[in-house]
Amino acid sequence: MNDYTRPTPTADVLRLLEVNRNDATTIIAGGTHREPTRPEIQRILGGSNAPFGGKVTIHNSKDNRNLAELGTTKRGTKLAVNRLLLESDGIIVIGSVEPHYFAGYTGGRKFLLPALASLESVIMNHSLAVDENARITKLEGNPVHEDFMDALDIFDRTKDIFSIQLVLNAAHQVSYASSGHIVYSFLNAVTNANKTYVPSVPAKADIVISISKPPMDLDFYQSQKAVENVKLAVKDDGIIILVSRCRDGIGDRGFYNLLVSGEQTIDPCKFGFHKAVKMRKLLERIRVFVVSDLPSDVTKAMSLTSFKDVQSAFDKAIEIKGKSARILIVFDGSIVVPVPAT
Repeated sequence: MNDYTRPTPTADVLRLLEVNRNDATTIIAGGTHREPTRPEIQRILGGSNAPFGGKVTIHNSKDNRNLAELGTTKRGTKLAVNRLLLESDGIIVIGSVEPHYFAGYTGGRKFLLPALASLESVIMNHSLAVDENARITKLEGNPVHEDFMDALDIFDRTKDIFSIQLVLNAAHQVSYASSGHIVYSFLNAVTNANKTYVPSVPAKADIVISISKPPMDLDFYQSQKAVENVKLAVKDDGIIILVSRCRDGIGDRGFYNLLVSGEQTIDPCKFGFHKAVKMRKLLERIRVFVVSDLPSDVTKAMSLTSFKDVQSAFDKAIEIKGKSARILIVFDGSIVVPVPAT
């Protein structure tokens, strides 16, 4: 199931499930994210007790003792996954589907890679994210998505994986649910997610205010999605104002170090390189203002401009772009992808 970085109402789904055994193991699939806190675990599970009388475990992508090697995908990703998956009699996946800036969409097949894979597997897969076809809402021809599917095929040859995939509305309530085999439930949810999260806007804007709502405002590493998701809707030389608390700071320091290093060539074997590459490319054509708790010296080092409040950021943007500037406000930039009609 998803970790603390997703608004998936996992607890609601767990209350509806009927599992006729008391030794079920619940795995919180955090990929390479930090270990969740106790309150975060309780929010995910809906309480302090393990579901179905079993136990709860947190996936650790760096713990090789609990990982099993399965082989190599067609694109060369060495696949190692949580060993508990191989020891299970059956698997139930709970996830949510929304646009993802380089995987096309979240959810479904991502439960395995990257969510329950090794750090090395994740890095190798994410190295494909710099490909021009690795972009939001695109699945066919997307090398990251296709690598996910290759990994699933390697694993799924002997496993019948039952999946519950959710599409959430603006209030993080379930607006659509799809269940069944992992592939079909995912693809069904994608069809609905595209209708929910990809609105058409009349034209590109000079200024886009993109708000990263909890829990995606946890750190800048996660909040960057609220910048990537709206980039299609901003004009060249425009301004994106990211509003995100970033209470945990930057997040992955490797990404930050790569972004501020000034290196002309970024090593794809370093974690977070794909985000650094995409941010650098974006900053070549637009400015990014950040309203957050991040120190101003940290944002400046990333070539971003820091503001204490939205009004100050907006006033500066209007000063630069003029009072006749076209403005777009995206209230949930981490999952909404506005696409200009012209």
